[in-house]
Amino acid sequence: MRRFFSILCMDLKNLFKNPVLLGYNTLFAVLFILIMGYLCGGDYEHMSDAYQYYGVSFMIFGMLEGAMTASNCFMERDIKKPNLRIIYSPVGPTAVWLSKLTASFLFDYVLHLLLLAVLCPSLHITLGLHPLYFIALMAPVEFVSAAFGIFFCCVFHCEETTSTLLSTVISIFGFLGGTFFPTDGLGRTVALLSRFSPVRWLNDAFFSLACDNNSSYVLPVLIGTVVISAVLLGGCRLLFKTEDYL
Repeated sequence: MRRFFSILCMDLKNLFKNPVLLGYNTLFAVLFILIMGYLCGGDYEHMSDAYQYYGVSFMIFGMLEGAMTASNCFMERDIKKPNLRIIYSPVGPTAVWLSKLTASFLFDYVLHLLLLAVLCPSLHITLGLHPLYFIALMAPVEFVSAAFGIFFCCVFHCEETTSTLLSTVISIFGFLGGTFFPTDGLGRTVALLSRFSPVRWLNDAFFSLACDNNSSYVLPVLIGTVVISAVLLGGCRLLFKTEDYL
Protein backbone atom coordinates (compact mmCIF):
# COMPACT_ATOMS: atom_id res chain seq x y z
CA MET A 1 0.00 0.00 0.00
CA ARG A 2 2.84 2.36 0.81
CA ARG A 3 4.37 1.78 -2.62
CA PHE A 4 0.99 2.43 -4.24
CA PHE A 5 0.71 5.81 -2.50
CA SER A 6 4.21 6.69 -3.68
CA ILE A 7 3.13 6.00 -7.28
CA LEU A 8 -0.09 7.95 -6.73
CA CYS A 9 1.83 10.98 -5.47
CA MET A 10 4.10 10.82 -8.52
CA ASP A 11 1.09 10.72 -10.85
CA LEU A 12 -0.56 13.66 -9.06
CA LYS A 13 2.62 15.71 -9.38
CA ASN A 14 2.76 14.97 -13.10
CA LEU A 15 -0.84 16.06 -13.57
CA PHE A 16 -0.48 19.29 -11.62
CA LYS A 17 2.65 20.11 -13.65
CA ASN A 18 0.76 19.72 -16.93
CA PRO A 19 -0.18 23.25 -18.09
CA VAL A 20 -2.61 22.03 -20.76
CA LEU A 21 -4.72 19.99 -18.34
CA LEU A 22 -4.60 22.74 -15.71
CA GLY A 23 -5.65 25.37 -18.23
CA TYR A 24 -8.46 23.31 -19.71
CA ASN A 25 -9.97 22.52 -16.32
CA THR A 26 -9.74 26.11 -15.08
CA LEU A 27 -9.20 28.96 -17.55
CA PHE A 28 -11.04 27.37 -20.47
CA ALA A 29 -13.99 26.48 -18.26
CA VAL A 30 -14.20 30.03 -16.88
CA LEU A 31 -13.99 31.57 -20.37
CA PHE A 32 -16.64 29.22 -21.75
CA ILE A 33 -19.07 30.02 -18.95
CA LEU A 34 -18.44 33.79 -19.20
CA ILE A 35 -18.73 33.93 -22.99
CA MET A 36 -21.77 31.67 -23.32
CA GLY A 37 -23.48 33.33 -20.38
CA TYR A 38 -22.91 36.76 -21.90
CA LEU A 39 -23.94 35.77 -25.44
CA CYS A 40 -27.09 33.94 -24.31
CA GLY A 41 -28.00 36.31 -21.49
CA GLY A 42 -30.76 37.85 -23.61
CA ASP A 43 -32.61 34.53 -23.68
CA TYR A 44 -33.07 34.63 -19.91
CA GLU A 45 -34.97 36.97 -17.64
CA HIS A 46 -31.76 37.82 -15.76
CA MET A 47 -28.14 37.58 -16.84
CA SER A 48 -27.40 35.62 -13.67
CA ASP A 49 -29.79 32.91 -14.90
CA ALA A 50 -27.60 32.39 -17.97
CA TYR A 51 -24.49 32.06 -15.82
CA GLN A 52 -26.38 29.67 -13.57
CA TYR A 53 -27.29 27.46 -16.54
CA TYR A 54 -23.85 27.40 -18.13
CA GLY A 55 -22.05 27.18 -14.80
CA VAL A 56 -23.86 23.98 -13.85
CA SER A 57 -24.08 22.47 -17.34
CA PHE A 58 -20.42 23.01 -18.16
CA MET A 59 -19.37 21.73 -14.76
CA ILE A 60 -21.13 18.47 -15.66
CA PHE A 61 -19.46 18.44 -19.08
CA GLY A 62 -16.10 19.09 -17.40
CA MET A 63 -16.64 16.15 -15.08
CA LEU A 64 -17.19 13.85 -18.05
CA GLU A 65 -14.13 15.33 -19.75
CA GLY A 66 -12.20 13.81 -16.85
CA ALA A 67 -12.01 10.73 -19.06
CA MET A 68 -9.63 12.72 -21.27
CA THR A 69 -7.46 13.57 -18.26
CA ALA A 70 -7.29 9.89 -17.35
CA SER A 71 -6.32 8.81 -20.88
CA ASN A 72 -3.58 11.44 -21.00
CA CYS A 73 -2.30 10.40 -17.58
CA PHE A 74 -2.32 6.73 -18.57
CA MET A 75 -1.01 6.64 -22.13
CA GLU A 76 1.10 9.77 -22.66
CA ARG A 77 4.46 8.84 -24.19
CA ASP A 78 6.52 10.51 -21.46
CA ILE A 79 4.75 8.42 -18.80
CA LYS A 80 5.14 5.02 -20.46
CA LYS A 81 8.78 4.54 -19.43
CA PRO A 82 8.13 5.12 -15.70
CA ASN A 83 5.13 2.81 -16.01
CA LEU A 84 7.39 0.06 -17.35
CA ARG A 85 9.52 0.27 -14.23
CA ILE A 86 6.42 0.07 -12.05
CA ILE A 87 5.07 -2.96 -13.93
CA TYR A 88 8.15 -5.03 -13.12
CA SER A 89 8.47 -3.77 -9.55
CA PRO A 90 7.06 -5.70 -6.54
CA VAL A 91 3.97 -3.50 -6.47
CA GLY A 92 2.56 -5.25 -9.57
CA PRO A 93 0.83 -4.12 -12.81
CA THR A 94 -2.52 -3.27 -11.19
CA ALA A 95 -0.90 -0.27 -9.51
CA VAL A 96 -0.24 1.27 -12.93
CA TRP A 97 -3.82 1.75 -14.05
CA LEU A 98 -5.32 2.09 -10.57
CA SER A 99 -2.96 4.89 -9.54
CA LYS A 100 -3.60 6.73 -12.81
CA LEU A 101 -7.35 6.41 -12.29
CA THR A 102 -7.18 7.65 -8.70
CA ALA A 103 -4.84 10.52 -9.56
CA SER A 104 -7.06 11.67 -12.45
CA PHE A 105 -10.14 11.54 -10.22
CA LEU A 106 -8.47 13.60 -7.46
CA PHE A 107 -6.98 16.08 -9.94
CA ASP A 108 -10.28 16.85 -11.66
CA TYR A 109 -12.31 16.86 -8.46
CA VAL A 110 -10.01 19.32 -6.70
CA LEU A 111 -9.87 21.68 -9.70
CA HIS A 112 -13.63 21.62 -10.16
CA LEU A 113 -14.19 22.36 -6.47
CA LEU A 114 -11.81 25.32 -6.74
CA LEU A 115 -13.69 26.43 -9.84
CA LEU A 116 -16.98 26.37 -7.95
CA ALA A 117 -15.42 28.28 -5.07
CA VAL A 118 -14.52 31.07 -7.49
CA LEU A 119 -17.57 31.07 -9.79
CA CYS A 120 -20.37 30.73 -7.24
CA PRO A 121 -19.75 34.02 -5.41
CA SER A 122 -18.52 35.96 -8.45
CA LEU A 123 -21.31 34.96 -10.89
CA HIS A 124 -24.01 34.30 -8.27
CA ILE A 125 -24.25 30.64 -9.17
CA THR A 126 -26.20 28.70 -6.57
CA LEU A 127 -25.84 25.04 -5.66
CA GLY A 128 -29.15 24.91 -3.83
CA LEU A 129 -30.06 24.89 -0.17
CA HIS A 130 -27.81 21.88 0.40
CA PRO A 131 -24.60 22.58 -1.55
CA LEU A 132 -22.88 19.61 0.11
CA TYR A 133 -25.27 17.28 -1.76
CA PHE A 134 -24.15 18.88 -5.03
CA ILE A 135 -20.47 18.63 -4.11
CA ALA A 136 -20.81 15.06 -2.84
CA LEU A 137 -22.63 13.94 -6.00
CA MET A 138 -19.78 15.28 -8.10
CA ALA A 139 -17.36 12.71 -6.64
CA PRO A 140 -18.86 9.50 -8.08
CA VAL A 141 -19.37 11.19 -11.45
CA GLU A 142 -15.73 12.29 -11.51
CA PHE A 143 -14.64 8.78 -10.57
CA VAL A 144 -16.70 6.97 -13.19
CA SER A 145 -15.42 9.39 -15.86
CA ALA A 146 -11.81 8.63 -14.92
CA ALA A 147 -12.61 4.90 -14.96
CA PHE A 148 -14.18 5.30 -18.40
CA GLY A 149 -11.00 6.92 -19.75
CA ILE A 150 -8.73 4.23 -18.29
CA PHE A 151 -11.00 1.49 -19.64
CA PHE A 152 -10.78 2.95 -23.15
CA CYS A 153 -6.99 2.95 -22.84
CA CYS A 154 -7.02 -0.72 -21.86
CA VAL A 155 -9.21 -1.52 -24.87
CA PHE A 156 -7.47 0.53 -27.59
CA HIS A 157 -3.85 0.70 -26.27
CA CYS A 158 -3.26 4.03 -28.05
CA GLU A 159 -3.53 7.55 -26.66
CA GLU A 160 -4.45 9.15 -30.01
CA THR A 161 -7.23 6.66 -30.77
CA THR A 162 -8.54 6.80 -27.22
CA SER A 163 -8.52 10.61 -27.09
CA THR A 164 -10.27 10.92 -30.46
CA LEU A 165 -13.02 8.47 -29.55
CA LEU A 166 -13.54 9.90 -26.07
CA SER A 167 -13.65 13.48 -27.36
CA THR A 168 -16.19 12.56 -30.03
CA VAL A 169 -18.44 10.55 -27.71
CA ILE A 170 -18.39 13.13 -24.91
CA SER A 171 -19.03 16.02 -27.33
CA ILE A 172 -22.05 14.23 -28.82
CA PHE A 173 -23.40 13.49 -25.35
CA GLY A 174 -22.78 17.11 -24.38
CA PHE A 175 -24.61 18.45 -27.43
CA LEU A 176 -27.60 16.16 -26.95
CA GLY A 177 -27.60 16.78 -23.19
CA GLY A 178 -27.79 20.56 -23.54
CA THR A 179 -24.29 21.61 -22.49
CA PHE A 180 -23.93 24.25 -25.19
CA PHE A 181 -27.57 25.32 -25.37
CA PRO A 182 -30.93 23.89 -24.29
CA THR A 183 -32.20 21.31 -26.78
CA ASP A 184 -35.89 21.48 -25.85
CA GLY A 185 -36.68 23.80 -28.76
CA LEU A 186 -34.94 21.74 -31.45
CA GLY A 187 -37.83 19.43 -32.23
CA ARG A 188 -39.08 16.03 -31.18
CA THR A 189 -36.24 14.06 -32.77
CA VAL A 190 -33.50 15.87 -30.86
CA ALA A 191 -35.60 15.78 -27.69
CA LEU A 192 -35.95 12.00 -28.07
CA LEU A 193 -32.23 11.50 -28.76
CA SER A 194 -31.32 13.65 -25.76
CA ARG A 195 -32.98 11.11 -23.48
CA PHE A 196 -30.18 8.67 -24.35
CA SER A 197 -27.45 11.10 -23.30
CA PRO A 198 -25.89 10.63 -19.83
CA VAL A 199 -25.36 14.39 -19.81
CA ARG A 200 -29.12 14.89 -19.93
CA TRP A 201 -29.59 12.56 -16.96
CA LEU A 202 -26.87 14.33 -14.99
CA ASN A 203 -28.30 17.72 -15.92
CA ASP A 204 -31.64 16.65 -14.48
CA ALA A 205 -29.97 15.53 -11.26
CA PHE A 206 -27.68 18.51 -10.69
CA PHE A 207 -30.16 21.17 -11.79
CA SER A 208 -32.77 19.62 -9.52
CA LEU A 209 -30.35 20.05 -6.63
CA ALA A 210 -29.16 23.51 -7.58
CA CYS A 211 -32.42 25.12 -8.68
CA ASP A 212 -35.29 23.08 -7.22
CA ASN A 213 -33.69 21.81 -3.99
CA ASN A 214 -34.85 18.36 -5.07
CA SER A 215 -32.57 15.51 -3.99
CA SER A 216 -34.65 12.67 -5.43
CA TYR A 217 -32.09 12.05 -8.19
CA VAL A 218 -29.14 11.67 -5.81
CA LEU A 219 -29.64 8.00 -4.97
CA PRO A 220 -30.26 6.81 -8.57
CA VAL A 221 -27.16 8.67 -9.80
CA LEU A 222 -25.09 7.30 -6.92
CA ILE A 223 -26.20 3.72 -7.52
CA GLY A 224 -25.73 4.02 -11.27
CA THR A 225 -22.21 5.45 -11.02
CA VAL A 226 -21.15 2.84 -8.45
CA VAL A 227 -22.39 -0.04 -10.64
CA ILE A 228 -20.79 1.37 -13.81
CA SER A 229 -17.53 2.06 -11.94
CA ALA A 230 -17.43 -1.54 -10.70
CA VAL A 231 -17.95 -2.86 -14.23
CA LEU A 232 -15.24 -0.56 -15.65
CA LEU A 233 -12.78 -1.47 -12.89
CA GLY A 234 -13.39 -5.16 -13.59
CA GLY A 235 -12.85 -4.50 -17.29
CA CYS A 236 -9.56 -2.68 -16.62
CA ARG A 237 -8.33 -5.52 -14.43
CA LEU A 238 -9.24 -8.06 -17.11
CA LEU A 239 -7.99 -6.17 -20.18
CA PHE A 240 -4.81 -4.50 -18.95
CA LYS A 241 -1.76 -6.24 -20.38
CA THR A 242 1.83 -5.37 -19.54
CA GLU A 243 2.93 -5.99 -23.12
CA ASP A 244 0.89 -2.94 -24.23
CA TYR A 245 3.74 -0.84 -22.85
CA LEU A 246 6.51 -2.66 -24.65
